[in-house]
Amino acid sequence: MKTWYSSFLTFLKGMIMGIVNVFPISSGTISLVLGVYERFLKSIKSLNRKNMKLLFGGDFHGFARQTDFRFFSFIMLGIFVGMMLTSVFLKHALKSFEVQSWSFFFGLIVASVIYVLRGIGSFKKKGWALLVLGFAMSFWLSVKSNPISNDGFLYLVLCGIVGSMGMVVPGISGSHLMLLMGNYELIVTEAIPNLTHAATFWMGLKVLFPFALGAVVSIVFFSHLLTWLMRDYRDFTLMVLSGFMLGSLPVVYPWKEPSLLGTEYVFHLPPTVGQLLVALAMAVLGGLTVYLIEVLARRNRR
Repeated sequence: MKTWYSSFLTFLKGMIMGIVNVFPISSGTISLVLGVYERFLKSIKSLNRKNMKLLFGGDFHGFARQTDFRFFSFIMLGIFVGMMLTSVFLKHALKSFEVQSWSFFFGLIVASVIYVLRGIGSFKKKGWALLVLGFAMSFWLSVKSNPISNDGFLYLVLCGIVGSMGMVVPGISGSHLMLLMGNYELIVTEAIPNLTHAATFWMGLKVLFPFALGAVVSIVFFSHLLTWLMRDYRDFTLMVLSGFMLGSLPVVYPWKEPSLLGTEYVFHLPPTVGQLLVALAMAVLGGLTVYLIEVLARRNRR
């Protein structure tokens, strides 16, 4: 009974991670708050060649023991369920409350960048140069081009690789990076909700299968690379990623529309003072959400 209760709590924590993962905020950060980050990362890294031989050799008990499989399977199931439920809600929110939703995301991203920068040990000239470089590249892409969704198989695999980064790197949002790549709405508000209806199930699966394939590759293999980068080049890595995050803010700017050619954005000022005030309030709410998560994370580490 105690084992299943523990598994149920793991499932609930996974759901919370999945809910957060849909928004442009790091689920890696929330996993720190929930106290499962190190165990989650360890279980991912245990899916190596040696342990996979146990699985394919028929030693299921040995594989489960070496990989903490019960924990990993329940937390991944929770992440999937959390993403499904939130994506259905977000699909309607972006249609009915577009300005409010994008403003909330804007605040989330700005506060997330502040959170990441606060975690940097020392600000060296090389680090600032990398931040400016990342910002310039990301900002140019955000302003000069409208990131149109791309359902090509290889591009969806790449999105899966990028999108899963938020699970293993605290402070970095995979959803935010997918916004910059142009496939956020295709995956989050279209493909995932499509799985909830029999008529559209295969349409959703066609998009999510290559995305999931890339995510698995990234989580299993790139977790080692990211762990190494965060260990040996942590400050430089965070400076580059912060630059990319800041530079992509035009993607979530509420008052924009594609040009006639659809290859770039056309930006507008807020149409009314009232709408601007609402947008500012939602951005502040997004920022406060990140701040609350940061406070909870600090308390959890004590």
